Amino acid sequence: MKNYVMCLWGVLVLMCALASCSEDTDLTSDPYQNWEARNSAYLDSIANVVENPPAGERWMRYANYKIQSGGGLEGTTILPVSDYVYVKDLTEADVESGETPFSTDTVLVHYRGWFINGEVFDQSYSGDWAPEVHVPVSFAASEVITGWTTALLHMQEGEHWEVYVPYQLAYGESGRGDIPGYSVLIFDMRLERVIHPEGPDDRSRNALEDEV
Repeated sequence: MKNYVMCLWGVLVLMCALASCSEDTDLTSDPYQNWEARNSAYLDSIANVVENPPAGERWMRYANYKIQSGGGLEGTTILPVSDYVYVKDLTEADVESGETPFSTDTVLVHYRGWFINGEVFDQSYSGDWAPEVHVPVSFAASEVITGWTTALLHMQEGEHWEVYVPYQLAYGESGRGDIPGYSVLIFDMRLERVIHPEGPDDRSRNALEDEV
């Protein structure tokens, strides 16, 4: 009887090991298996962290800028998890913050983006961060995915954020290029500079004139 029990136990252990190996193999051969469900669960976990941030960490959420709800945790409007961009503030304590862009402004940004599985899909620089070496990219604040614009309209020059963008505020169900549908996008973003549009509505020129 003892030998029978031991054999049965050995079979169960082997079956569990094979099942585990099979699951690992499936994820290795298809890293996007159950992608929609995995991304949904991941976003829920981030939303929970924002509601109950770990001690010493600063987390925020901002409502889709196209929804006039005020954004931020202080807002009274309750929106679906997917209508928010979630932010972990990584700004160094000694950094002096500057201006916040408007949608009509051009911004200079350093960034790196990856999926929930850690795969990097886009970046403005490679290797380790080195501000004296890397050159920021420029674009209009309103000409990027909704999640990026939402984050940018709350950032100040010099700030460093880790931003979590739901697929609904990124490339949706269909995806784009190498980005599969339903992908939560994670970005390391550093807002280097805000450039106001030139012309009669140039706020930087108006500010100077007001000071005279």
